[in-house]
Amino acid sequence: MVRLVIFTALVALVVLSTATAQDLYRVLNRKEGSWLNGHTGPDDAPIVVEEKSAGDLGIWRIVNDGGRSHTFYNKGSGLPVVSLDSEDPLMTTGAHIPPSRVRFEAVDTSAYRINDIETNLYWTRIDNEVYLRPRGASDDNQIWELQPAGFDEEFAFWE
Repeated sequence: MVRLVIFTALVALVVLSTATAQDLYRVLNRKEGSWLNGHTGPDDAPIVVEEKSAGDLGIWRIVNDGGRSHTFYNKGSGLPVVSLDSEDPLMTTGAHIPPSRVRFEAVDTSAYRINDIETNLYWTRIDNEVYLRPRGASDDNQIWELQPAGFDEEFAFWE
């Protein structure tokens, strides 16, 4: 009887973990999010960020203050959610921001994506902080990603 219970629990765990990984992969791969009011440079248009979680899909906005200070705002309440500070401005030339100079604070493990035309970066979590790191350039519809803690970066990327 004990063996049957243990076997059933193991099978359920495998099924649930597989389903969760597949759901998260689909969530991260959804082609949502867009620029507001077009885009001619990093200082003149906010970026729409869509929360990628199984729960309430809230929309967040990143505000670019001369490329030096970026704050996520809850679109509904207008309250700041998390901020990003960088010593280097975002460049329209596609230059990467040094990861040591960029940090997100008070971020949960939900997955976020920011559509960006000029820079291709990805996010990693270290000691409850999320760092922005260059992922390499591709085409002119490049992606920023904030990934859940411990999630496989290569698995999360899409081309």
